[in-house]
Parts: sequence; structure tokens; C-alpha cells
Amino acid sequence: MFKLNRFAVLTLAGTCLSLTACSSSQTRDSATETQSQSYAVIAGEQAPVPQIEMGDPETINAIINEGKNNSQVLATLTEMCETFGPRLTGSTSLEQSQRWARDLFESYGLSNAHLHKWGEVETRFDRGPSTGRVLMQTSRRRDAEPREVRSMEFTTLAWAPGTNGAEQGHTMFLPTTLDEYESNQGKYEDAWILIQPNYGGRGGIRSTGFLMRERMDQRHEIRNNIDEIINPAPAENAQADPYAWEGSFDYHGSQVPATLTLVMDTDEPTGSMSIQNFSEGPISNIEKNGNTVTFQWKHDMGTSNIELTFDGDNATGVSRAASGNEFALEFSRATAEAVQEEQNEDDTMRQVMARVLSENPHGFVSSSKDERVWTTSSNKWRERKLEDYPEDVEVNVRQSDYDYLATRTMEGVDLIVEFDLQNNLSAGPFPVYNVIAEIPGTEKPEEVVIISAHMDSWNGPGSQGTVDNGTGTAVTIEAARILGAVGAQPKRTIRFALWGGEEQGLLGSKAYIESLSEEELANISAAFVDDGGTNYEGGIPAADFMVEYLAAATAPINGVFYSETDEEYLNVNIRPTGDKIDTHGGSDHAAFNRAGVPGFFWDEVGRADYQYGWHTQNDRLDLAIEEYLMQSATNAAIVAYNLANAPELLPREGEVFENEDEGEPTASAE
Repeated sequence: MFKLNRFAVLTLAGTCLSLTACSSSQTRDSATETQSQSYAVIAGEQAPVPQIEMGDPETINAIINEGKNNSQVLATLTEMCETFGPRLTGSTSLEQSQRWARDLFESYGLSNAHLHKWGEVETRFDRGPSTGRVLMQTSRRRDAEPREVRSMEFTTLAWAPGTNGAEQGHTMFLPTTLDEYESNQGKYEDAWILIQPNYGGRGGIRSTGFLMRERMDQRHEIRNNIDEIINPAPAENAQADPYAWEGSFDYHGSQVPATLTLVMDTDEPTGSMSIQNFSEGPISNIEKNGNTVTFQWKHDMGTSNIELTFDGDNATGVSRAASGNEFALEFSRATAEAVQEEQNEDDTMRQVMARVLSENPHGFVSSSKDERVWTTSSNKWRERKLEDYPEDVEVNVRQSDYDYLATRTMEGVDLIVEFDLQNNLSAGPFPVYNVIAEIPGTEKPEEVVIISAHMDSWNGPGSQGTVDNGTGTAVTIEAARILGAVGAQPKRTIRFALWGGEEQGLLGSKAYIESLSEEELANISAAFVDDGGTNYEGGIPAADFMVEYLAAATAPINGVFYSETDEEYLNVNIRPTGDKIDTHGGSDHAAFNRAGVPGFFWDEVGRADYQYGWHTQNDRLDLAIEEYLMQSATNAAIVAYNLANAPELLPREGEVFENEDEGEPTASAE
């Protein structure tokens, strides 16, 4: 096992005792004289390069020269984002960009460049140009046209309906009671209905999208049953299920509604559990010890271990992920009174919504939680047929736009809101792909190093899919170009992969892995993923027994790329994490780790603010930082080439699985 030497120093050209003691200019000159003077960075400290034979030094120098002095990474990113724009899974733009990427790989001399089909989507969603604006009559002339007073920034769900051209209408608040509806009855036709914001509960921009999902399905069900809801049959009193429990899941301080059904008085106990806007699924392996019950809950993100202690009509406990992350749970037995109260509230909501929908408004307007609007998809996006899609539109606008609309509406100002949403749904099925290409190994072609990124993105209005994940895609393509340009001849195969379906659950990478045999999986040395935005590949987590190999593989990049803005070298820090790779489950590397293949997510280091552009209208080319992308592409090429020439595959002792997040009520943390 690797032992850290936190006091390691490196003498360069005999001019200083350690790099940190040299002036920046002296260090730059010394560090780049020859590759023999490379250094490793381990746990944030400079250290001697482990004595492990890697790639040919002459080829490594050529890779660095090509990456620094003939970079095409920004040109590639620009062409992709400006030509194809955002690239939703299953969309026309993603498929076209994948064919473009495949052709680029072929032009660089790579072999076996092809589209790897991993599945199908039942309905294609292509988002065309979309606009939203506020108009107001500012002239007293009867024939004067209303003037635009505000342009709005907004999104809609992917796989959701749009408008039939530009649709103008006045604004109305969604009523909350039947009396409120009746006081404005007849005024909802062709209106844009303002939904009261939900700023409480779980924080973060993601929650707005998941609430939109829920409302979309609720409206669809209500519209399909308007007559029955408006004119209901006499209702029976609600009865409590003796096995039902209502409660909450504590997600970082926010109480997310949860339900539990637990049947213990049978030979084989059964049950199920659900967390609102996250998942529902069966429970198994139910065991009782005194007042404590333990069971496993299978859900969309995997399996969690649940422990609950019962005290009369109440229960408290925890949900534990495989990583050891814990989330508090609490439940109370559902009473007839509580069930009746919930049913009454639900009936009122359905009555109000049915009456509003019967007047056929243009659509609904909701608010983001800040100045970003965050895009996600409707439910059942992969299997829902075209004829089953809802017809009612919901637009989510940035908070300042909503505040403007709400304030003016409350003041009685005669606003005209116009949305033109070209959301195009097409009947399928349509195939969905990954892009695969490779440089065959000269001695051990069956052994493989994978360099990858996901090519798909969300496609909200304004986005170009740049930092998530056009940057990773361009870095991967550029790494392939560099290796092709220098004529690299690795002993093992270097495979390049651009995954599809990552945003919907690592779908492309999972399917690719499932297509491989156990022998093929055993022959993958490592799979690297660039998916953290426009910052540079500044580090990597590594199990202790992998540290020396990865330190040797990354050493040539250190002391090469110097940022005048950051006033530091863009080095790669190998982070020892104990007896396994301690990372997260949020990108395609996790699919490899789950299959027992070392999967790595590059630490993205630098000055960029990833959250600003991530899944929002701000994800555009102006966020890209060229010097970071140049370092990343060159580093990816060097690491792939070095590991492809190492004496053995990357060490794989013990477990390599990452610490996976349990998943969360709204899919992921902000």
C-alpha cells in the first residue's frame, strides 16, 4: 500500500530546494526544460515521480506540444454548441451531433468509429426557438399596438407541450378556493395563470422542476375527468388503512413527504415505501426485534437499509445508503381524521383546477427560486406515446420575472403576457446512441483504457449545453485528435466514448457496460469521465493501491500549463482515499464502478462557477475557459497514453466501488 511522504521535495536544475520556494518564472522555466524533471502531486504535496515505466517520453513531449501549441478544443466546442445547440437525449440535435463526432473521430484516423445503439425513446422532443415577453398598452390611441415592456427568461419541461404559435393573454392568479374561483368565473379563458410559488420546504433550484412534473401529471388526470370532478358522485367517508403510515424524509433539513405501508401480521411480512418526487418501491427482508423493525427498500437509485423504532402510533428511524449516508425518517399511523382532511383538501384542489381548465386558459406560469431557470423532463419521458401527452402548458420563469408579473397583477395593471414555445413532439420510436472510437493497442489490444464524457445535455431556452457537457465532450474529442496527430501507438487500446442518456440516469454508459462480457470488463484498466464543467482536470480520487500508477501517469502534465490569471500551474493532484475510490454516483464513472471497473470523475479545479450554468439558461459558450480546456484535453491524452503503456492494468485490489449518494427526493443535491 502506498505511504504518503508529505515532506517530499524536488530539486529542479539545482536551483532551488523545492518548487514552492522558487519564483513563478524560475519555476516555470525549470519545470518545463525536460520531461525527466516532471513531478507528481499527491495529497496536495509535490513528490518524486514513482518509478513505473509508462509511455515513450518522446511521444509524451509531442502530446504536450500539440496540446499547448496547436489546440483545437475551443474551436470544436464552438462548432458543436453553435451548430447543434443543446442536445437532449433522443432529440434530433443530439443524433446529428453524434454523427458529427463520429466523423471527427474517423478524420483523426481512429478505428471502429461508430454509433452504439443503447435503446429507444417512444417520443422525440425537439425544442425550437422560444420567446416570452410582457406587453402593455402605453398609448391612448385606440389603434396603437401594445409595447413590449419586459423580456422574460424561462423554461418548460422537456417532453412537454408548447404553444400553437405566439399566444397572448392577461394574467390571473390560480384560485385556492371555490369561492375565489366563482368570484372570477369566466375570466380564465385565454389567460396565463400564475401559480403561487413554493419557496418553503427543500431549498434549491431543482425543486421547481420536480414540482412542475407533479403538476403536469395532475392537470392531465384532472382534464381527462373534468365532468366527473365538477359533478362528483356522493363520496363515502374516508377510511384509514390500518397498515398505512404518513411521515417525512429529512433531506438536509427539509422535510419531504413520505409514506409507508407495513404488513407485519402475516407469515411473510410485506410492504412498500415512497418519498414524494423521488421514488416508490417494495420493501423486503423485514425483521422485527422488540420495537425495532429493519428492512430494505428498493428504489430507482438502488437499495437503502431502513431502521425504524415504533412507539405506539409513531415511528422514528434512519435510511442508510450503501455509502453510509444517513437520512432521518419519522412516521405516524394514518388516522381516519387525517385521511379525511387530506381527501377534503385534495377534492377542493381538484374541483378548483377542473373549473379553471374547463375555461381553457393558455397555460400556467410558475416561479424559479432565483434568477436561474432549471430544466428537467416530464415523467415517463422514455415510454410515453405521443397521443398520451398532456395539452396544458406550464412555463417556469426566473424569480424576478414572476415577481414583476405578480406585483403588477395585484396592482390591477392590464398586462399582456405572450409566450411562443416551439416544443415539438414526434411519434417514434427513435434509436438512442453512444459514440465509440478507438486507437487499437499494438501489443495488448484486448486491454483498454477509456476516456469519456457524456454528450447529451438539457435543452432549456437559451442553453447551448456548453458546461454540461459540451466542455467534457470537446475535451474527449481533442484528446483523440492529439493522440492521432502525434501518431501515438499505445500497447493497449485507448477507447473514446461519448455517452448518451447521462442526464436521465447514466443510461448510455450502463447499457454499454451491460453489452460487455465479464472478460471484457476485466480487461478495462480504467474509465475516466470529464463532466464537471469548464474548469480543468485538477485532480482525481484514488484508492491507495492505485496512487503510484496514477501519480506516474499524470506527472508529465505538472508544471506545464501555467495560468497567468490564476497565477499558478494547472497541476493534477492524486487524492488517496483509503481502500476504495471515494467519489460520488452522479456521472458515468459510477456505472463502471458498480460493475467492478475503476471509474474516475476528474476533480474540476478553477475559477468557473459551475452552478451558474448547470442545467440553466446561462449554459452558453461565453462560460468556456480555453486554457482550462487545453490542459484537460492534454492531460486526458497523456493519462490514456501512459496507462495504455504501463507494465500492468491499473491495480484493482479489493473493492473499487465509490461512495454512492443515496439519491434524494428530487434526484440530486444542489
